[in-house]
Amino acid sequence: MILIAGALVGLLLALLNVPYHSVVVSLFLVALGTLYLYLGFALFNDIPFSKIFKSESYRGIGPWRIAIAIGTGLGLSQLTVGFMLAVGNYPMTRSFLSFGLVLTALMLLLALIRNRKEKHQFYRNIALRCAIFIIIGTVFLLVHVQQGQAT
Repeated sequence: MILIAGALVGLLLALLNVPYHSVVVSLFLVALGTLYLYLGFALFNDIPFSKIFKSESYRGIGPWRIAIAIGTGLGLSQLTVGFMLAVGNYPMTRSFLSFGLVLTALMLLLALIRNRKEKHQFYRNIALRCAIFIIIGTVFLLVHVQQGQAT
């Protein structure tokens, strides 16, 4: 939550064109992207950091939940890096955002399908998080393309 709040503050600073806004945005979004990439499977399954390497933490978590959590972590990581690149007007922005949107949309679809079968809070949380990131990612992609920097 701290990283998300910091990223939002950084994005607000970018909108207000405050000096060094890209440093704040980069710091928080890279940290958030790294967290999603490497620890997304544990974060989304509510496994505490101290119990990540203990096998009893994964009891009752099926292979679908692990796979969807890993895919969601990868997709959200790509989107957060894409947000950072878009704010800083760096190259490869369109590639990161496009890949992140496709992967996150796929995870949203899988979460919705599995939620119809299992009715588990995990799938509803994943679906909500993916939907929010897809909306934000689409806005960033459209703004980036509108600016004429289609790299």
